[in-house]
Formats: sequence, C-alpha cells, structure tokens
Amino acid sequence: MLGRTSLNVSKTSSSFLKGIEKSVEEEVNSVIGSAAKALNIRDFYSAHVLNYCEGYYTPGPVANLTMEPSKNVTHCSNTTSFFHFDPSTVIQSELKSGLKLTDLNWPEAIQDGIKAIALGSKIMFLLYCAGVAATGLALIGALAGLLTSGKFNSLVNITTSMIAVFALFIASCISTGAINKLCNTINEHGNDIGVFANKGTTFIDAQSLEDLTMGLKAVHFGGGNIGRGFVAEKLCLAGFEVVFVDVVDKLIESLQSTPSYTVTEIGAEGEKINTIKNYRAINSKTNEADAIKEITTADLVTCAVGPNILKFIAPVIGKAIDARTDEKPLAVIACENMIGATDKLAEFIKDSKNTPQDRLSSITDRARFANSAIDRIVPGQDPNAGLNVKIESFYEWVVDKSPFAPYDPPKVDAIKWVDDLVPYIERKLFTVNTGHAAAAYYGYARGKKTIAESLSDKEIHDIVYECLAETSHLIVKKHGIAVQEQKDYVEKIVKRISNPHLEDVVERVGRAPLRKLGRQERFVGPAYHLAEQGDKCTALLGAMEQAFKFVDVEGDDESVELGKKLKSMSAEEVVSDVCGLQKSDKMFGEVVKVVEKVQKT
Repeated sequence: MLGRTSLNVSKTSSSFLKGIEKSVEEEVNSVIGSAAKALNIRDFYSAHVLNYCEGYYTPGPVANLTMEPSKNVTHCSNTTSFFHFDPSTVIQSELKSGLKLTDLNWPEAIQDGIKAIALGSKIMFLLYCAGVAATGLALIGALAGLLTSGKFNSLVNITTSMIAVFALFIASCISTGAINKLCNTINEHGNDIGVFANKGTTFIDAQSLEDLTMGLKAVHFGGGNIGRGFVAEKLCLAGFEVVFVDVVDKLIESLQSTPSYTVTEIGAEGEKINTIKNYRAINSKTNEADAIKEITTADLVTCAVGPNILKFIAPVIGKAIDARTDEKPLAVIACENMIGATDKLAEFIKDSKNTPQDRLSSITDRARFANSAIDRIVPGQDPNAGLNVKIESFYEWVVDKSPFAPYDPPKVDAIKWVDDLVPYIERKLFTVNTGHAAAAYYGYARGKKTIAESLSDKEIHDIVYECLAETSHLIVKKHGIAVQEQKDYVEKIVKRISNPHLEDVVERVGRAPLRKLGRQERFVGPAYHLAEQGDKCTALLGAMEQAFKFVDVEGDDESVELGKKLKSMSAEEVVSDVCGLQKSDKMFGEVVKVVEKVQKT
C-alpha cells in the first residue's frame, strides 16, 4: 500500500488545534495522492498464488476517515504457474517514462528480500500441485475400494492421502513463511518512502480462488441496463469476471464502490433475483490505458452501447487487440439491436486510425468477430433502483460460431451457438422489434402510457398482428421457417410484450425514431423486401406513419431532430435521408405519400 499518512486528529484535545491539524492532514493527503497518481503508482498491490491485482482506494486519502476505505481493483495480471510477486518490477514498469525506482529512494533491501522468496514460491507451487494430484489419486483409490477389497488398496489409499496432507502442509508452511518474510522486509525498509504491507486473513481469498477454478475474464463496454441486467449477468453466472468499461463518471464510481447488485427477472411464473458480484469497472475516458491492459488479457469482449457508439469504443479495442500476445484469439461480440453489429464494430476497429494496416492480415490471430442476435425486454426502472435492474425472465442470445474455428467459442451457457445467424436476426428484428415499436407508436398517438395498455386496446392489438402477419410472410418465404412455427413465435412475442408487470412505457420503446426508420430496420427493412417481391406491406406503412409522428418527445434527441427534418425537407428528401430509400425502389412513392400526409397534419 502506498501514499497513506498516519496522522490522526482525534487525539488532539484543543478544537482549534484539531481544525489546524485536520487542515494540515487533508493537505498532506491531497499532495501524496496527487504525487502518486502523477507517478502512475497505484494505491495497493495485492499478491495471490497465481497472479497479482492492483488498484485504488475508494474514497481516496481523507482526513480523520471513520470508515475503512474499499478497494477498487483496476487490473489483475494473467494467472501464471510458478508465479511470485515482485513489487519492484511491477512498480518500475508502471512509472512514468524516464523515472526509475532509485529516483524514489526505493530500498535495495526490499529487492533482496524478493529474490530470497522467489525459489520458495516455485517450490510451494510444485508442492500444491503434488498435493492436489495425490488427493485426486486418493479419491480414485477410495472409489476403487468400493468395488474391490484387500490390504493393498487400503495401503495405497493411506499412502496417497498422507502424501497429499504432507505436500499441502509443507506448501502452506512455505507460503506463510514467504508472506511473513515479504511483509516484514517491506515494512522494515519501506516506511521511509510510505510503503507498507499487510498479510491477508486467508492465503487464497475469493478472487484468487476464482482465478484458480475459472480464470475467465470478459470486458464489457456499456454499464447500462442491458449491460448490467443481461450481458454481464449471464457472463458472471457462467463464471466470468466482468470488467465494465464506460465513460459515465457517476455510473463507474457507483460500480466501483458497490460490491454487488441484483437482477430481478420478471415472468408469468413470478420473480427470480440473481445477485451479481464478480465485477470491476474502469472509466475509459480517464483511464484508457487500464482498459486496454484488461482487454489484452481477456477471453471475451462484449458491448451494449448502442449502434451509434460503436465507432467510439473501437479505438480502445483496436489498440488492445494489436497488443495481444495470447495464443488463443480474443472473442469479440457486439450485443446491439442492429443487424451485423459486430461486423460494423470490426470495420471501425480495422480502420487505419485504430489498427496499423500492416497488421490487418494477421488480426484473426489475435481476435475473432462474431455477430449476435439478442432479445430481452428491459422496461423502465425504478428511479431509486441504483445499479439494480428489473428485466423480463425470457431471453435469447444467439451467436454465430463459425468465426471461431478451429478454436472453441467461449463457454457461456446462455448463448445459443449457430452456424447461420441471419434467420435468427431477421426473425427477431422483424417480429419482436417490429411488434414492440408498432405498439409503442400507435399507443403514443392515442395517449397510452405502457405497451401493455396499448395492446389491451383491441384496435391497436389487431394492427400489431397485421404488421406481424406481413413480416411473418417474409420470414417464412425467405428463410424456410414453417408457417406454424412462426405463428407460435408471434403469439409468444405478443404475450411477452403485453406483460403488465414490465410497466414498459411507450416513450422508452419508441425513442430514437431516426434509427428505427432506417433502411435495415424493423419497418423499412421488411417492407422493402415485401414490395420488391410484389407482396403487400400496408400495415407496415401505417406503422411508419405513426413513427414519423413521434416528434419532439421530451428526453429523445432523435425525435426532435426528426421534427426538424420534417419541417425543413421535402417529402422525397426525408424518405431518402431517413429511410435510405432510392427513387428506383418500388415502395419509394408509397413512403413519400406517408411523409406528405404527416407533414400536412
């Protein structure tokens, strides 16, 4: 631990002197904290069996602090066999360019102590491995004893058990001695420069135990409701440590200072609560280097930031991918309501501004990009929910597995891996998103508060079914899905979005109309294909009309921008600009009529 003072104003009797001393202590702590950060030194470095972690205290140095500060871990090294913690090497590697430990009067005695325990650490690791192996043999012997009898089996079992106990006992003694030696050496010689060490209460704490058993890490961009309540939830439940990356200061600070949050799944069968614990958080706006460092040692990168933000996270991911040295490529999966979202993210990453062009030919050695389709409704949240998320129990997370060959894709139980993702993406987008948005826009126009309230209106209910009948015709014809299977899927989706317990407000579902009226989106996308093949798309055109009326909604910048376009552009210009349609497209004229009608109202 570095840069913490030992002043304590509570021992001063005079209130006047207390005020002076408190002021002095605050100033000293501020200077020390600023100096440490200027040198790029972390507040603490925590050594484990196979790795080390580092980070900062929350809150930072504060005078007369009455509560124990919590640790905010910002980075953990790779798990490594024969690992031993060398604080001198770690701190030297992180110092600002041009600085050396000798410039900080780093005691040579500390380095001598580190060298003395290095060999002991290696022996300790070998003994632990031997102990675990012997324990396994003893268990096998015990099972064999159930099927056979005789003194030989008993002798073998006793011998392997004794070896296991002896090996683990000696390893524990060495580890205890090594920890004591390192702590005593640091405390004896580091006090003058503000460095001290503490022993942990257990040899292997929860974090290092997770590293031993799983060693899986996912970096997730976007700490919003989908990020926390869907992607991170499923990754944590699959055994991953999740490192959130975001640029919202308040959100990151909350994640850093809160050890857990809950995800409440709501369904017809009731509620289920999952507690999410195994996560950390980094602000990439202020700590980009830490985010890059995490990705270089991660197994998986995911994001749920919105399609328009992909270009802003690409530079960090690109730098990290280029710096990776692991044999197995990083898995990159964008979890967005967008067809080909991961392809789009990969396009940004491969841009010459983010990846050296001479490295593009070998980028698949370092990263594999897989498209996905996600489906889970996250309704509006309680205003005082904090990090806790309320979400529907149903979900679907389908990912293309073909980019990972010859490697296995990440082991996430919640993911359905498929060889052809397109049918899943289009069925979801043209059923779930089309139906959801149609209910929202018609409901908004008629003063409904929630999606459930909209769909309880028989006229809106029937209109939504008409829209989904048109998209179902396309899905069945294009992808060969059975008619009854698609019909059952539609029924399931309408039932889901009608759930009154979700309290899904129409403004939330309808927000961002410019994107939702786009060429590849939920209305224009299927309507275009239907029109081109000579099939009707009347209901979808009606839903588009309601979407064009979704303007100047409080808190929705896109709705305001849509209103401006409708006032300043001709109908044809709006259709080309917003919907991405050309005059040669068969439905162009019909959409122009829709826009003209809206502009006249």
